Amino acid sequence: MKNTKKKYSDIHSFLKDFGTSEQCYSYLVKLKWSKGYSCRKCGHDVCVKGRKWSYRKCQVCKYDESCTAHTLFHNIKFPITKAFLMIHQITTLKKGMSTHDLARQHAIHQNTAWFFKRKVQEMMTINGRLTLDGSVEVDETVVGGAEAGAQGRSDGKKKKVMVALQIEYPEEEERPVIKAASAEVIDNYSAEQLEKAINNTVDQDALITTDAWSAYPKAVGKRDHLVFHSSELSNFADLHWYIFNLKNWIKGAHHHVSKEHMKRYLNEFNYRFNNRNYSGDGFIRAIKFMMKTPYLPRQMAVGE
Repeated sequence: MKNTKKKYSDIHSFLKDFGTSEQCYSYLVKLKWSKGYSCRKCGHDVCVKGRKWSYRKCQVCKYDESCTAHTLFHNIKFPITKAFLMIHQITTLKKGMSTHDLARQHAIHQNTAWFFKRKVQEMMTINGRLTLDGSVEVDETVVGGAEAGAQGRSDGKKKKVMVALQIEYPEEEERPVIKAASAEVIDNYSAEQLEKAINNTVDQDALITTDAWSAYPKAVGKRDHLVFHSSELSNFADLHWYIFNLKNWIKGAHHHVSKEHMKRYLNEFNYRFNNRNYSGDGFIRAIKFMMKTPYLPRQMAVGE
């Protein structure tokens, strides 16, 4: 299929192949029906041209379906070229883009940009899910502005997050390598909350390394567990680096994220982090994932 092997890390190569609506819809048509047609209503495998060239109509039941129907591109309220460019910016720029910047650059309402960004984050959530295994380091942090009197593992108003990194130790490398990252929002630092977060992100056979917080033995359960004191600067250097970058990204790109939507932003950060080795073809991967991910109704996006 055309374009699948090409990389679009720069805007000029992107616009050459996806600068018009026809180019964008043509690519979506190929993605959706490249392996053949099957009617969503009756299952028949023969179609004819629909009411538009990017539609396919079932020869038997006459169901007419667009190439964007039932995908995350379904029912967007702006040109498909803007949608493609926004995805390119979100996935290829190192820090992504805030909804305010998307709205300003593409001359759309901020609520419209917000909803489309939620769709992209839904793609990142569903297609970025992974279970960390091998050697995994776990710690907690807080995300938010300065809070008077809130020190350490306090129960202040900041958003509490558990982070986990899968660490590899290649023989030829001078230092450990972060293979993948995951993060979960937690309500507090209890063993119950940490256990739930660990179960959502870490394989049962993983070796988990934590600091000496008293809740971790129960939270880790039957997994292998190593304990180091976080007061030593040489311990958890990768975790501290990751947390530093996560906080700077939220503060710099988005300024503020509510607890209600924090998980989506953690998923976005980790999707980009875990796919950092695909920076050249990250856009094409994202478009394919957008087509495979089911339509997201607005009420689900806003949590109603």
